[in-house]
Amino acid sequence: MKIHVWNAFASNNSGSYTIVGRFPSEELAAQVAAELSEVLAAHEQWFRSPTAPRSGEGSRRETPSPLRAFAQVHSLTQGESDWADQGELRAWSTGHQVFLHDPCTLSLPDSYEEFLRVRGGKVETRIRHAHADIVSLFELRGTLPKKTKAETVRALVEELHADDGPLVTLAPFNLQPAWREGSKPGEPVLTVGAVFHDRDLATGFTAVEGLARRHGLDVTVRVSEEQDSRDSLAWLRPSHPPLKRKMFDVWLLEAGYSPKEVARRLGELRHGRYVDVPGLLKALPDTVLKRLTLSRAEQAVRFLREGGANAELRPAE
Repeated sequence: MKIHVWNAFASNNSGSYTIVGRFPSEELAAQVAAELSEVLAAHEQWFRSPTAPRSGEGSRRETPSPLRAFAQVHSLTQGESDWADQGELRAWSTGHQVFLHDPCTLSLPDSYEEFLRVRGGKVETRIRHAHADIVSLFELRGTLPKKTKAETVRALVEELHADDGPLVTLAPFNLQPAWREGSKPGEPVLTVGAVFHDRDLATGFTAVEGLARRHGLDVTVRVSEEQDSRDSLAWLRPSHPPLKRKMFDVWLLEAGYSPKEVARRLGELRHGRYVDVPGLLKALPDTVLKRLTLSRAEQAVRFLREGGANAELRPAE
């Protein structure tokens, strides 16, 4: 007789959560986002205080946590809001939309969606427990004079790709942004697709909206989870209008005397993304960062060389 015994542990990995609500006016959306941001900040401060109760202690304070008090005031589902560690959950508004995004959590309580509805909005998108990147599609709309429309679009595309532009500083190297100028009635003036690092989502959205507003354009954002590591923006390529400025790739020729240090630096340049050192070494020479402005490419090459790497920049194809 044979006896087989397995010893295994369940995996319950955290993922990102994204909730998008839409409101009748931009003013109301901004107000709702501000209310959520205020209670999230207050709860995080409360949660980190040494006197806050912890799960399993068997009793709660007589005074409820900021999240629990918020839920009580608005008659929302309370759940375990006293013990919720939501330090990375952020709320912000873009036009008529309110976004809630946590880059790494097991779950979010239903009370957030309930609050959006209580305040007069509707939930239009929810992405629960995503492990792939969040793809953001920005639709820029507005009325521009025909004589200056093309010029305005070109200027905006260049600004998005400035040295400090969101499509340069916040976009990962492995999925480049794409865009297309609208040419038919009813189409957006400009559609921009991008992937931002999870923790840069709010910063990226705010930056794109700010540049669009400067040119008199409103922004609506559609979000989805990247599927199977395919190019979710292929339908927007080749991008139009093309960039005037030249972009550069960073090539890693040799890892040098300290491959781990080079991998660490490369991970930092890739916004903290994991770098497989053995796989990296096998692939050399190879492109490790793509389509950077000249200034940022020079900075990246210098940073890698300081770690012992043999790196250089080349014009992007």
